[in-house]
Amino acid sequence: MTQLIAVEFFKLRKRMMTWVVALLLVGLVVLLYSILWSVSGRVTTFGHDARFTGEELRRALFLQTSVPFSLSIVGSFGIILAVVLAAGAVGSEYSWGTVRLMATASRGRVQLMAAKLIVVCGLVIAGALLGVAVGLVYSSIITFTSGGSNFDFVTGAFIRDQLESCARTLFVLAPYVTMAFAAAVVGRSTLAGVGSAIGFAFMEPLINGLMRVAGSPWEDIPRFLINANVQVVLLQNSLPDVLPHFGPSRRELADRHLNSPEVAALILGLYVVVFVALAFYAYRKRDITAS
Repeated sequence: MTQLIAVEFFKLRKRMMTWVVALLLVGLVVLLYSILWSVSGRVTTFGHDARFTGEELRRALFLQTSVPFSLSIVGSFGIILAVVLAAGAVGSEYSWGTVRLMATASRGRVQLMAAKLIVVCGLVIAGALLGVAVGLVYSSIITFTSGGSNFDFVTGAFIRDQLESCARTLFVLAPYVTMAFAAAVVGRSTLAGVGSAIGFAFMEPLINGLMRVAGSPWEDIPRFLINANVQVVLLQNSLPDVLPHFGPSRRELADRHLNSPEVAALILGLYVVVFVALAFYAYRKRDITAS
């Protein structure tokens, strides 16, 4: 198993796609921080009823909120990049024609798929931490150049809250990563995995909105789908109102009568289990010689 993990890590580490995905995430974090920093110096007030000031936005970009804001970027936009990585890790084996070689060279198909999934999850975690690290560096520059070098906010409770925010963000990525992984296995291509997961991620909020206005019994269905529960979990991360939220607000979610964070996490966990089981079952039962 260790050798399989090393092989899968070597393959993904050497692929240009892995590094492109990482650079896109870094560029996205830098771009959003740069835009907000520029806005904070040019506007006096903004937001609904002009309730925020440019100075409040500038202070919100300091180190104290850098982790939750970076995680909000990862949790919203990093899904696309994580899906591409997960689908490419398994789907490319079919397009390259190496699926037969890997299946016959390894000791078992289950071990091979487990190694792939472990490496994909490890790289997704590394990518999320990279996004946070970039946010911390950029925010540090803003903090020290703007006279905000006070670290009194760093307490045990603060550190624990940041770690919990990291765990929540990584958790909500899991359903989409495993969906892309399973779809790539079933569809035997990277395109099947990327198209299925990204299509579902973008279309589900629109379909949920239509279901909510359609009345009973449709209005209750979004409570059991992925996106609505992802938003419930992500909203537990502490993010100042002055910073942009890439999803519905707490009030909007309350009006929709969605699940509690605990129930939402349970539903997302069930999705992960189903997608992983589907990927393993499809690969184990498939006739590799016909692939």
